[in-house]
Amino acid sequence: MTDPDATSQLSVDGGTPTVLRVPAATDRLALVRAVVETALYIEDWVLDDVIDAKVAVDEICSQIIAAAVEGSSIQITLQMTDNGVAGEVRGDLVDGVTLDESSFGWRIVRTVTDSHTITYDDATGADSGRTVTIRFSKVRG
Repeated sequence: MTDPDATSQLSVDGGTPTVLRVPAATDRLALVRAVVETALYIEDWVLDDVIDAKVAVDEICSQIIAAAVEGSSIQITLQMTDNGVAGEVRGDLVDGVTLDESSFGWRIVRTVTDSHTITYDDATGADSGRTVTIRFSKVRG
């Protein structure tokens, strides 16, 4: 279940985050999953926790891609901590679109992460739509 205070339980040590920026296209999801999986395995995460985090990022990216401004990109940032990961996924949505938090996909995100938040900001470009930022955390096992 999602715990709004779970992110505060993570002690970010100031290490260098893993950052990936890719075109907002479904054919890039395999690359996103591979980077998330590799980053967590390097930190000696167990299989179940790696799968949870990978599924969460995949679903978040899929939701953004489905509503993304044509030609835009998504950026995924993973900040490893001693006891988990704090992540952020950012992309530009078509103007007026919001992500459906009542969908089955968001139910999965709520189930496999310890917290998640969604914020919307107006984009700076005239045809850019608006930027969505999803932050999540996953505490190890």
